[in-house]
Amino acid sequence: MQKKYNQVAPSITSTDIENVKNYLSSGGWVTEHEVTKLFENDIKKYVKRQYAVAVPNGTIAIYLALLSAGISKGDKVAVPNLTMIATINAIMWTGATPEIIDVDEDLCMSFKQLSKINSLSAVIFVPLNGRTGQGKEIEQWCREKEIILIEDSAHALGSSYSNSLCGSLGDLSIFSFTPHKIITTGQGGMVLTDNEKFYNLLIDLKTFNREKDKSDWHKGFGLNFKFTDLQAALGRSQFLNLEKNIKNKIKNYHYFQENITDRLSKSIPFKKTETPWFNELVLPDKKTKNKLKDFLKINGIETRDFYPPISQQKYLKRYVKRSLHYSENISSGIIWLPSSNDLRKKDIVYISSKINDFIKSSK
Repeated sequence: MQKKYNQVAPSITSTDIENVKNYLSSGGWVTEHEVTKLFENDIKKYVKRQYAVAVPNGTIAIYLALLSAGISKGDKVAVPNLTMIATINAIMWTGATPEIIDVDEDLCMSFKQLSKINSLSAVIFVPLNGRTGQGKEIEQWCREKEIILIEDSAHALGSSYSNSLCGSLGDLSIFSFTPHKIITTGQGGMVLTDNEKFYNLLIDLKTFNREKDKSDWHKGFGLNFKFTDLQAALGRSQFLNLEKNIKNKIKNYHYFQENITDRLSKSIPFKKTETPWFNELVLPDKKTKNKLKDFLKINGIETRDFYPPISQQKYLKRYVKRSLHYSENISSGIIWLPSSNDLRKKDIVYISSKINDFIKSSK
C-alpha cells in the first residue's frame, strides 16, 4: 500500500499521552486552574514576557489583545494582506476598521507601505510562516508614532528577531496551539504582554469580569474565554519538545532545499534565526501549482494552498483602498508541502524526487 504523507499532522508522543493520563488521574477538575498557570509561565519565561493569558484559540487571543488595548469602533487597525483570516476577523469583531497593507518579499507586512498610512490606532504584524520581515523596524515606528503594536505570532513560536524571540514584539503578542502548530493543545491560544494594565483587562474580559474569584458580582461586561488544565497538561508536555521540534523544522527545510534540484520552483529564504512553520514552494503561476498538487496527490503526497489574499475575499472587498499588487500576484503560486514535526529525511528525499519528476516533465 502506498504511504500517505499528510501536509501536516500533530506529533503526540507516548510521554504526552502519559502526562495527560496522569493529570486525568490526579483529581483535577479539568477546567482552568493551576496547570494552566504553569503552562502560561512556561511560555512567558521562554519569550521573556511579564504576563501570559491562555485562551481557547488564537482568534480569541487576537480579539482580546485588541480589546485590552482599547481598540473599538472608530479605530483603524493595519493588517497584512497575507495572513490567516482570523487576523482581520478579530479586528472586525471589535468594531474597528481594518486597513489592508501589502507585503514585502518576506511575505510579511511591508514597512514602506505601512508608513504611508495615517491615523492608525493599532498595527497587527504577522511573522508569517516564521519569517520576521521588518518587524523590528515596524515596532520602532509604532513606538515613535504611539501606535499600539500587536504581534500575531501564531506561526512563529521558536523564531527570533535579531536579539529577541517572536512573541516578545510590541505591546501585546499572541500564540496559537492548534494541531498544525509547532506545539499543540488541540485548540488553544495565548496573549502575552509586559503591560500590567492590559494583563488585568485580559483577565477581566475572559472571566466574566467578576469582582473576585468565585463571586457572582461583576465589575462590568465580560465573557468566558477560559482555557482548561487538560489542554495545559498536554501543552506543558509538548513544550518539553519545543527545542527538538525547532531543530527538526530547520533541518527539514534544508533537506528540501538540498533535494529539490530543479528550479522551476523557487523558495523564499529563511534567516538563521527563523524557524520555518511550513515548507513551501513558489511556482510560476496558479496553473502550474494546481498541476503539481494533482501530481503529488497521485503519489500519496498531500499539500495545501497558501492563504489567498484578504483583498480577494468577497466579504472584505470594501476594505480594499490601495494597490496590493505584490501579495495578490505571488500568493496564487505558493504551495505548502508536508511539514509535520515527525517528517524524516527519507520522507523528504521521496517527496523531493516526485517534485523533481514533475518539474522535468513540465519542461
